[in-house]
Amino acid sequence: MAATIPALPESASQRISVLGGGWLGLPLAQYLHAQGYEVAVSRTTATGVAEVRKLGLPAFELALTVETALPDSTFWHVPTLLITVPPQQGKSEGEQLAQFAQLIERIRASGVQQVLYISSTSVYADDEQLATEESMPAPTKPGGIIVRQLEQLLQQEATFRTTVLRFGGLIGYDRLPDSAAAMQRRSRAVDSPMNVIHRDDCVRIIHEIVRQQAWGEVFNACADAHPTRREYYAAAARARGFALPNLGPVQLQPYKVVSSEKLKAQLKYKFFFPRPLSIFEQPARDVL
Repeated sequence: MAATIPALPESASQRISVLGGGWLGLPLAQYLHAQGYEVAVSRTTATGVAEVRKLGLPAFELALTVETALPDSTFWHVPTLLITVPPQQGKSEGEQLAQFAQLIERIRASGVQQVLYISSTSVYADDEQLATEESMPAPTKPGGIIVRQLEQLLQQEATFRTTVLRFGGLIGYDRLPDSAAAMQRRSRAVDSPMNVIHRDDCVRIIHEIVRQQAWGEVFNACADAHPTRREYYAAAARARGFALPNLGPVQLQPYKVVSSEKLKAQLKYKFFFPRPLSIFEQPARDVL
C-alpha cells in the first residue's frame, strides 16, 4: 500500500521547482510565476543560472551526473517538482538510469510530495493504431526506451505521487520549418501522420495539472489533428513565402496516432492549437 502523504498548507502548496530550465522549462516557470506560484528553476551552468536570475526567478546550478551527487538546497524542499529534462544524447542507457536513480534519492530525501515528469509519446509502438493511455508502451527507439524506464522508476515510488505527461513532438516559436533546406533534411516519412503539440499548449496543460492537483495519472498530450509532414511543410512554405522543396514520392512509414481524449475530458482542457496547420495562419500566443 502506498504511503499516506499529508496535505500541505495552502501557502506551501504554491511552491514549485522546475528541473530543467530549457526550451520548455523556462517559459513554463515564467508562466507559473505570473500565475502567482513561487517558482525556482535549475540550469546546468553558471551562465544559465545568471540568465534565469536576470528574469527575476530563483535559479540553481544542478546537473545530473553519475560522478557527483546532487547537492541539497532549497530547490528540493518544495511540495511539487516538475521534471522537464529530456534524455541526454551521447550517454548510455545505464548511465542515464543511474543518474535518475540518484535524482530519485534526492527527491525522496527532500520531502517532495508530487512530481510531474515530462515524457514522450515515443513510448508507444508505431503499430498504425490509436495510442491511448491504456495502450501498452512498446518503445523501439532508444529515446522511447529510456523515457519508459524513467517513467517506471518514478511511478514505483511510494513516498511521492507521480504524474506522467507524454507529449508529442514539441513545436512553435523557433521550432518551426523555416526553409526548404530544413524540410529536405527531415523528408523521411513525410506522408505519415504527425503527433505534435505547440509549446503554448504544453505550458497551459502543465499548469492545469498543477492547479487541479491531478497527481498519480498518465496523460497523452498531442494536438487533435494529425496532418502529414508533407501537409505541414506545405502550410509552412505558403506562410513563409518560399517554394515547397521536392519531398520525393509518397513515403508512408509505420506510424501511430496518439489520442489526448483522456486529458481533454479529465482536465476539461481545450487546445489553443488543436490543428497544427493553424500555427501558420495565426500568431503564436504569448503565454505571459
